[in-house]
Amino acid sequence: MKAIPWRFLIICCVFFPVWATTAKTPVFVTASLIDKNNLFIEDLTQDEIQILENDQPRPIEFMAKDELPVVYGIVFDRAMLPDFEDIDRSRRAGKTGAVSGRDIAYELIDKHLGKQVIWVGTYDRDLEVALDFSPDGFRAKEAIQQLRGVRRNEESFLYGALFKAVTKMNQRSEKRRILLLLLDAIDSPSAGKAKALRNLLSSTNIELFIISFATKMGGSRSSMPYSMSEAVLKDLAYATSGDAFSSASYGDHLEDLSRRIYNHIRTFYTFGFQSEAAPDKPTKLSIRCLRPGARVKHHATVAP
Repeated sequence: MKAIPWRFLIICCVFFPVWATTAKTPVFVTASLIDKNNLFIEDLTQDEIQILENDQPRPIEFMAKDELPVVYGIVFDRAMLPDFEDIDRSRRAGKTGAVSGRDIAYELIDKHLGKQVIWVGTYDRDLEVALDFSPDGFRAKEAIQQLRGVRRNEESFLYGALFKAVTKMNQRSEKRRILLLLLDAIDSPSAGKAKALRNLLSSTNIELFIISFATKMGGSRSSMPYSMSEAVLKDLAYATSGDAFSSASYGDHLEDLSRRIYNHIRTFYTFGFQSEAAPDKPTKLSIRCLRPGARVKHHATVAP
């Protein structure tokens, strides 16, 4: 392959430690790339990517896009699930966050997730699993439909719920694990543990996508102010190569939001290579995209 002058390289680097237990350990890196028009790249070739470990190129031995098996978790904050029995009446009265959140989840399941494995849960002070891992999309939708907002506690607490959700996702063998979180706003106690949450998420290969239904007028008394909540949620999602969205930005066009989420999900690329890292010898990893104007969208994640 002819050498490409450095002045034509768009260098997309994210540096972080890679941990392994032997001199040569298979490592999988997931990354999303966008082109010069800010659109997700769907036709990337292996020749356009370089992976360097401690500035040394590593041969890419594996590359896959959306054909990789994926496990999905869909988790609702119980605070945004009002205690209603007639969902049709709620629709006629105007869409609440609960109704809109359900609609987004239904559309993702119907149009995009196919027969991938899904689990469904809700949380307040603790995580409750409404449906365990299942490839049946109908059962997933039924479980979401049955979710109710009867509160056992005064407030939601994202920190503990997210910790348990990560633990649950790590039970699976799929190389990609995607967690979709639908909530009002992050609660103040959990926001105070944002750094710990970020460290937890960035140490896994889970991709976190968050949809906030908070309003700029404010939420519950235990929630963060709108702008602060949005900033914390984006930081958590970005740490995993995922993203965070505010439903308020989409108005009555939430189908555009579900489409954007899936476009992001399906344009992740997974690269496999042999790492020389060790527990006592972390390495510096960088990803370079050789396509002019292209760049890595968010941080790459590592899954040994």
